[in-house]
Amino acid sequence: MDPNRLLVLRAVARTGGVKTAARALHLTPSGVSQHLSKLEAEAGVPLVDRSRRGGGRSLVLTPAGRRLADRAEQLAAALASAEREVDLHKEQRGGTVRIGGFASVLNQVVANAVVSLSFTDPEIDPRIFEVGEEEGLAHLAEAGLDLLLSERPGPDDPPRPRTLVETDLVRDPFRIVVPASWPTDVAAEDILRGPWVLSSGRSASREALERVATDHTVSLDVRHGAVQAGTMLALVAAGLGAGIIPQLTLTHLERGQVRVHPGPLDPGSRTITVLHHRDRSTAATERVLDELRRQAAAEEQVIHAGTPTE
Repeated sequence: MDPNRLLVLRAVARTGGVKTAARALHLTPSGVSQHLSKLEAEAGVPLVDRSRRGGGRSLVLTPAGRRLADRAEQLAAALASAEREVDLHKEQRGGTVRIGGFASVLNQVVANAVVSLSFTDPEIDPRIFEVGEEEGLAHLAEAGLDLLLSERPGPDDPPRPRTLVETDLVRDPFRIVVPASWPTDVAAEDILRGPWVLSSGRSASREALERVATDHTVSLDVRHGAVQAGTMLALVAAGLGAGIIPQLTLTHLERGQVRVHPGPLDPGSRTITVLHHRDRSTAATERVLDELRRQAAAEEQVIHAGTPTE
């Protein structure tokens, strides 16, 4: 049955006649009558007691008509509730959304999303904060951030709190970089034997390289350690060893005298995710999430369309 015709039946039951229902619905009396006739055909039972019409009496519904009119009241209440939800959603579309993350993903994904939102959703006020992993999770827990971009934790990392929703954004491949002064025909095995400039602490890229070395039964010769990716690239550019770095970070930084090794060594990738609290989502944060997904998808296409030497 057509729900719009049920609402016509409701108006007829409320007003007691076709003409009064037509005025309430801004329809013609014949239009109301046609809706009732079609609804009766759809229901397969009479809805109006035509034996009791005429003489100025109010229109009387059959028992089936009265029951359908009661259902139409429920339908009207559900539609009114839905409209109120939409109105509330519209009211929440604006506001401040605080986004945290590390430098390369803020530069390559978040900045583009914020620029796009300034044109499509000017009522949203995104704020960007560069934060480390632990600091970002603490701010997220204390409602100091609405969204946090991070790396998906590995099997040995502590699990995320159950109150957080984590959504994958982009797969970011690790690249092996070598000094531009090194010969272009250096074999992958020779590069793997070192020397290396690696992260001073624990990192996903270093762990990925260590897995590759184990697979090739090679012990890494780590000569130098760096905390910042820019420092590592500078040491590689100086000819002190090879390094490993995510593609997003490599794109974000000036390479200097460094090139990506095109050999068969495949250290894998990391997955960039976005986290938010399950019970704090608003229309504004959902809209920012949608735009982050869109920008991340575009960035991933660029990453995987190119070759490692680009």
